[in-house]
Amino acid sequence: MDVIEGQQTRPGAASRRQALNACDACRRRKTKCDEDRPSCGRCGRLGLECSYVDTVAYKKNLSVAALADTLKRMDERLEHLTELVEKGQQQPQQPEVCLQQDAIPHVAATPATYTLPRHPGLTPRATLADEIFGASPRFLDTGRVREELSLTQKHCVAPQHLLTWTCSPLTLTESQLLYPMELETKRPSLSRFTAPPRGLMQYISDPGWVSHLALNHIDFLAGYYFAHYHPSCLVLSETTFYNHHLNRTLRGTLPDDVDTCIVLLVCALGSIAAYHDGHEEWGQAEELDVGLGLFNAAREKFFNVETADWPSVQCLLLMGMFYSAKLRIYDAWHVTHRACSTILILAPLQTMLAAHQCQLFWIAYLQESQLLAEFDLPPSGLGKLANSIPLPLVPNAATDPRLAQYQFFFLALIAIRKLLNRVLLYLYSRDQSDDSHSVSSPSADTPAIFLSASHSMIAELDRQLEEWRACLPSSLHFDQYSPSEERAPPGPHQPRPTEERLRGFLKARYFAAKSIIYRPFIYRALHATHAMLLSDEEKAGARAAVGAAFMNAVSSGLLHEPLTLLFHPINVWRSFFALAIQVSLVSNSEAAAFALPNDWRLVETMRQRGATVGSLMSPTVARDDEILRILS
Repeated sequence: MDVIEGQQTRPGAASRRQALNACDACRRRKTKCDEDRPSCGRCGRLGLECSYVDTVAYKKNLSVAALADTLKRMDERLEHLTELVEKGQQQPQQPEVCLQQDAIPHVAATPATYTLPRHPGLTPRATLADEIFGASPRFLDTGRVREELSLTQKHCVAPQHLLTWTCSPLTLTESQLLYPMELETKRPSLSRFTAPPRGLMQYISDPGWVSHLALNHIDFLAGYYFAHYHPSCLVLSETTFYNHHLNRTLRGTLPDDVDTCIVLLVCALGSIAAYHDGHEEWGQAEELDVGLGLFNAAREKFFNVETADWPSVQCLLLMGMFYSAKLRIYDAWHVTHRACSTILILAPLQTMLAAHQCQLFWIAYLQESQLLAEFDLPPSGLGKLANSIPLPLVPNAATDPRLAQYQFFFLALIAIRKLLNRVLLYLYSRDQSDDSHSVSSPSADTPAIFLSASHSMIAELDRQLEEWRACLPSSLHFDQYSPSEERAPPGPHQPRPTEERLRGFLKARYFAAKSIIYRPFIYRALHATHAMLLSDEEKAGARAAVGAAFMNAVSSGLLHEPLTLLFHPINVWRSFFALAIQVSLVSNSEAAAFALPNDWRLVETMRQRGATVGSLMSPTVARDDEILRILS
């Protein structure tokens, strides 16, 4: 117990100090703590290192270390549940280590009251207390690491695998189900033309036209970059960009160095946002080529200056953002993979990582994870370092509420990504020890996977998802999913301000996770002969699976912004594709018709908004749209 109060002292008994806050060792053992800082009596007797984690008021003063501890506890809870399920105990008892309400850290609006823990090395040694009492799992993304160790271990929640369900009117062969990878790897290379945008066409005959970019041009485009892309992906420091990268670039003609590459990449991304905000002078002859001239100019220079250093990692990550905006999946993976590989070289060579280097690690981790979640691309192995890299903390977040909000948004993305990886691992991934799975297709065991999903595991994963939502700061907070509030906002749908976009991104991740967690129930509903054969729990789960998928599409911004401006646009489209397939299957099923979302007819509007341009930018989107037309 963390707080002991209101206890009466027995007559004649010596008074002793009661624990206002249990030390970490006593907290893990769930024993009372005779607190006597700096070392409690128990730790003093055993010669243990005694450390304290200050309890905090609701939604105040969350440290990065506390967030890491919560994720560790989640991992331990799931490992314990998995062992019980494997033993056939569908109703597990309370595990020895669990999340207590008073132990849940809450996110503050000003995180800078805590400093980033110093990074002692990449292979931290367990403490004596951990060796004696058994340490909780380290900050390790078990779900992703196991996937990286075995490429044959695939999950079956990819949207096209919904078509393998026996209720699907459209049947694809095993080779046809691989169409996303085949289409993306066989598409033509991105054009290497370096023509200037419309506003600079007077310099079209000059191969070095980028040197004619005036300071006001760069400042204008950089403003759009930092307003639109920067809040969700802190690759650069705004202060460092203006004081260092831009300052060095403006000393004369644009030199062939990394600073110039960074400036040009920022301008390329900024021109995409500016063009879609009505500034057509930053467009190219073809609408799909917006920003391409600036990007190719940066790419040519980077080819000559790339080295194994952190500025090169920044360039590669910015390139990955540009390719993602253009829905160039293979190209995005290629440069992200290079960034991850460079980090794998740099990190072990440093005794201590700076805060911005930790930030780059986690950005690369998230960008690669988003691609691996949708496409069967080879991983870099970066996830195996997640155990050793501290969570990032942006400098100056204490004095800038804007940076504090961006920081918590990024930390929330890391946590939800890890939770999604655990969902795939514990509900849908195969047992690596089973050799028969190594050659079979992801769809071969679909009925067994969906029908055998443990109700207790589903409940625990959903509980952890709700805990993640409850820990969000007030500026990013949103209400729990409820079928009664499952509606799209009324039109007209205008572009959203930054804070609303960030909240929408997190809501989309929340609803995507909930939909995948409850997908086994919609499978059961679609394959039931009558709704009366389903339990109330199964009906509620099926309703949540489709309803949350619908709210994911609504929250992602598909109705508000062009697909190319969305956060991880290919993931937004593929999540919508999964929703559209489920709505099609449910609308044609008498037994599962109860699971249709309230505004399900809006799905067609979303399809048109996403596919109109998306099908021109990506063959995967074009093929997905073709499938939806066949199903309609």
